[in-house]
Amino acid sequence: MCPNKLLESHPIEKIMGIQFYSSLTEGIGGKLRKYPEDFIVEEILPDGRIIPIEDENFKLGNDEAGLFTEFILIKKDIESHRAIIDIAKALKKPVEDIKIAGTKDKSAFTSQKATIWRVKPEDLLKIQLDGITIRSPRTTIYQTYLGNLLGNHFRIAIREMNFDKAIIEDKVNCILNEIKQFGGFGNYFGHQRFGSRRPISHEVGKKILQGNINDAIWTYLTKISEDEHELTIKARKILLESNNYTKALEFFSKEMIFERIILRHLIKRPNDYLGAFKLLPKNLQKLFIHSYQSYIWNSTLSKRIELYGNLLPQGEDIIEENEIVVPIIGSKTDFQDNIMYEFIRELLEKDNIAEKDFDLPKINWLKFAGSNRKMVIFPENFSYSSIKSKDEDIINLQFSLGSGSYATIILREFMKVSPLLY
Repeated sequence: MCPNKLLESHPIEKIMGIQFYSSLTEGIGGKLRKYPEDFIVEEILPDGRIIPIEDENFKLGNDEAGLFTEFILIKKDIESHRAIIDIAKALKKPVEDIKIAGTKDKSAFTSQKATIWRVKPEDLLKIQLDGITIRSPRTTIYQTYLGNLLGNHFRIAIREMNFDKAIIEDKVNCILNEIKQFGGFGNYFGHQRFGSRRPISHEVGKKILQGNINDAIWTYLTKISEDEHELTIKARKILLESNNYTKALEFFSKEMIFERIILRHLIKRPNDYLGAFKLLPKNLQKLFIHSYQSYIWNSTLSKRIELYGNLLPQGEDIIEENEIVVPIIGSKTDFQDNIMYEFIRELLEKDNIAEKDFDLPKINWLKFAGSNRKMVIFPENFSYSSIKSKDEDIINLQFSLGSGSYATIILREFMKVSPLLY
């Protein structure tokens, strides 16, 4: 039987502004990403084609007389920013010369389009890097830009569930029915935007918007999460307690690439926090502000659910292109006489942030005008199947989502576990 009330989120999700589920039935539990192949993400190009991981002969198009080289980036168990840095280093090119349409999960097997400036296709194919495969390079006149994709197609395996096949299928069907009655899945910004083990990106972004770049850098380097690896916690503690950049650098592992970039700069210029920030990849710089915007957006959606108890259309809703939308706050946000806007204003006042702060006068290369984001999503081509493999029940899900929506937001409704298991 399906219950009938609001179910509150996991405490870690609440830090991200995600306060409620869209369904009430107990989850199937389980764990994602036991193997990278358990979480396959294939980018959907603007023309609707899916970039298939298994098809080595798939081509983006014919050569054009341009100075960009477009290619397929296949990566396994490597973070997007790190993959770009490794490719740039191998080619002795600036990181900024490589552009991708969207950031893909680290612990996953993913395909996506990318472009690089003034590199011959044959030189790209010579690269040999762990976890990275480059396919089908071609010259083009167009550069890829953030958001230049239709969406992503997901093939996901959930393992280590505590129920047998019949119960799992019954729960999945009940949850799907509840979601339909609720009005859909809330289009929350997902856990990757904040960091599942250390959800602090929005806190860093808030300090940047407040004009306190020193505190922002210090938070990024030293804020400790009990869910991090013990050696990482030790490194952050050493820096926090000693304030000695040289000493701390010895304990920050090579995997902590961005922390090490900051520390090396601060060793040379101890008080130049802005200079250290400028050395980070532009996408990461933007991510901090985007994370704060996402926190405000998630909190606003949670308030909407709390007020009305569902995602069905209401008289207060803002409609854009036949979709209910919630504003992503920015410097150009046009505040209206609306409950949601009032709530956003309250959150900003609490953080001592104004709309004009999103133009970041102290960091003039970052501007955030704001936009609207649809409130509800329904995954396309959704299907699931359960199989038995080596005495283990596995549920396989397939679905597609539009650009900017997160698979974990769909999966959390079925699993209802700690974000650490996503």
